[in-house]
Amino acid sequence: MLLKIASWHRPCMLGKSTCISRWRRLTQSSTLSWQRSLQQRALQIRARSSTASPVAHCSQAPGTSRLWHVSLASGFAACAGYGAYRVLASAANASDTHEVHLPQIPKPPERFVHPYEKWPWYKKAYFALKRSVFLMWAFAPFMYASTCLVLFKHDPSWRDYWLEQMLQCTQRAGAAFQKFGQWLSMRPDMFPPDVIQVLSKLRADAPAHPPAVSRRLLKEQLGKDVEELFDEFREEPVASGSVGQVHRARLRPEHALDGPGGQLRDVAVKVQHPGVVDSAFMDLSIVWKVVEFSEKFLHMTMPFDRGDFDEVIQSQMDFTREAFNLQRFAQNFKAEACIRFPKVSARLVTSEVLLMTWADGNLISDIMEDFDNAKPDVKGATHALAIEKAAFQRKLSSILYDMSMKMMVRDNFVHGDLHGGNILYSEGDSHVTVLDAGIATSLDAPTMAPFGRFLNALCSGQADHVVEYLQRFNESKISVNVANLKLDIQATMDKFMGPAHLRSDGPVNAADMFGEVMFSMQKHGMLLKGDVASTLFTISISEGLIRQLDPTFDVARRALPYIAKYMPLAIAGLE
Repeated sequence: MLLKIASWHRPCMLGKSTCISRWRRLTQSSTLSWQRSLQQRALQIRARSSTASPVAHCSQAPGTSRLWHVSLASGFAACAGYGAYRVLASAANASDTHEVHLPQIPKPPERFVHPYEKWPWYKKAYFALKRSVFLMWAFAPFMYASTCLVLFKHDPSWRDYWLEQMLQCTQRAGAAFQKFGQWLSMRPDMFPPDVIQVLSKLRADAPAHPPAVSRRLLKEQLGKDVEELFDEFREEPVASGSVGQVHRARLRPEHALDGPGGQLRDVAVKVQHPGVVDSAFMDLSIVWKVVEFSEKFLHMTMPFDRGDFDEVIQSQMDFTREAFNLQRFAQNFKAEACIRFPKVSARLVTSEVLLMTWADGNLISDIMEDFDNAKPDVKGATHALAIEKAAFQRKLSSILYDMSMKMMVRDNFVHGDLHGGNILYSEGDSHVTVLDAGIATSLDAPTMAPFGRFLNALCSGQADHVVEYLQRFNESKISVNVANLKLDIQATMDKFMGPAHLRSDGPVNAADMFGEVMFSMQKHGMLLKGDVASTLFTISISEGLIRQLDPTFDVARRALPYIAKYMPLAIAGLE
């Protein structure tokens, strides 16, 4: 996100020992397999690096030796044949289910209407009072810890306590605060490493609600008991996010996603947390007030229309929108085998419940953690694993960047929450599965072509054109001193794209560059269009993930070929 836009950047949480790592417990076997493969690679390296040593050979009768070799070869051949059969059968089955097409989810209304807007004034007032008291209670331990940290700032135990309360209180406060913490965790340039480490846990887990609540909501929303719908239903959630939690289940044959007797029976069941819709409406206003207050201490700014931005965030509360988004993303990337999205059926989705095909694989965040935790016991193996990790991360960076750029400049439909806890990687056929599509952004038709030119100007350092399109996207009624604005933007372009930077080997930090442009807008009283702000926000989030995988990846410069390839088509169609 653009937390420099301020200070934008990335939702989900860890609830202490009771919370489960997102998809991790469910994919534990495949994660262990990945870890074993790392260990095997280390052993192979060890074998190659070790010097040959004399081996004593036992003498055997010639007939016995020949029989032993024949038996051994036969066993190996049988194992290899069976293994190949299982791999091919598994691949064929996965390919078959991947090719299954389901009926289209109806497009949701353009504007998301929050239930809060329909309440009478006295209900709104009562809820506001009740919510305010709850938030004061929720953050009281953090305020106490902050006071103690100021008084005893040289005692490391108080900082540990402060960090612990930061996490627990944010988890307790609800979806909007968890989302905000996730965005902050994507900006390591703004906060100390220990704060980033704590906030990053918000991307992995959130407190789960009791299984009985999931059962009740499934009955209310789908009209059937769990036992009527599923052959198997795991009550312990495999993941819990800021908005809902996920259970693994297997549908009864008559309720398969692709119709009675169909193939798509293994599903992820996403159930909304109780009360999350109501609290998110009011909490967003509080979050913006917190950000405004933080501008005095942090390098943050928000010169954009918050109404449109709030609508993007609130719309994720309606799971029918997420189902529509998943289908639209899958349609946009149907020709690209390395990118997949879960399948959904209109029969099994409501505003509070969403059933989608189960996706196997390992979370990217878990894979990176496994690489970091691998401890080869041989000199040289550590270096080899570091090389393998870097190669893997570069490969993933290229796949994800290609996907995010196509979403933006080719499709004008962008996943707004791309982080390592929302992407699965399948090692077998090297594809990624993208999850949690509740937040998606797009530009209105008249803005698409100008935005393409604006993005091209930003990525190529053309200050005059940047100023031209900033004026076009400005919704403020305040008169702007264009000459001074040009000076400020030119200074930013020189800083990030000028000769001094181009002589260095480092990549352009696109998020920081966008953020500096936003500070210039705020300085001159400008207000960015909501859809443009949301799109820049998602660019910044994607850059956060890509730069975490590959710090040398130059998001800005690599954008230019995509703009040249896809934006002329958009411009021709709109102007």
